[in-house]
Amino acid sequence: MIVPMPTSAPRRTGSFVLTEDVTVRVTGQARTAAAMLREHIFRETGYLLAESPDGMLMVSHDPAMRGLGPEGYALLVSNDAVMLRAGTQAGLRHGVQSFRQLMTRDATVRAADLRDSPKFAWRGVSSALLPPAEMRKAIDRMAAYKLNVLHVFPDGDPDALRDLVEYGRDHGIIVVPELSPATIELLELFPSRWVHIGTAKLTTRFAGLLERHGKLPVRWHDGGADVLGPHGKLAEGDDGLRAVATAGWAGGLRTTSAVAPAW
Repeated sequence: MIVPMPTSAPRRTGSFVLTEDVTVRVTGQARTAAAMLREHIFRETGYLLAESPDGMLMVSHDPAMRGLGPEGYALLVSNDAVMLRAGTQAGLRHGVQSFRQLMTRDATVRAADLRDSPKFAWRGVSSALLPPAEMRKAIDRMAAYKLNVLHVFPDGDPDALRDLVEYGRDHGIIVVPELSPATIELLELFPSRWVHIGTAKLTTRFAGLLERHGKLPVRWHDGGADVLGPHGKLAEGDDGLRAVATAGWAGGLRTTSAVAPAW
């Protein structure tokens, strides 16, 4: 089973067998996603697949696929070939994660015909800052379930925060800081368009400051507006991540827009 469940996944039989002779065809701006795919195959099988213009495993950046949305992808696995297509880099990354879930321990890939795009633009978890190695592992786990927002409480070394933001960006994870007027000087470390304000009221002054920096404030949902999407806590572990990925609600958390300032 693919987690989260794809939008369309008609049942298919058969499998594609990975061998050292399989080659990878890369088209368009898909080289980064193809490298991710090849790296995973190497880790699982020991096969370092070469590139070829007629490879049986195709990874394609195809602008025509933009109809699936900014994070959508299509993945077809048959007995003879694999074809991953997406109109964006985010879609290609998600397709690679689905491919990983279809792989078995005997170097085969279960047949599939997937078309998928996420239901929510915000699929996040919150966490205190952990040691850098633990944060990177957390981002790896989030990416595996196609989550895309890591909400953190920024304190500590600015260089470590920059490294976290960069590692998240490379894995399709937006790092969203929770800031207050007292910690706003950290804003420059985070390119995220969102800034979390926790349960605080959004004053006109704070709202104006965020607006001048091109930021959108969000806060915990209090029942008065539509939520942006599912949100959990990293401390809830893998079950919590899976709940968020399947659009469940982990830990009773909701995130909503906070655009109307409170006086």
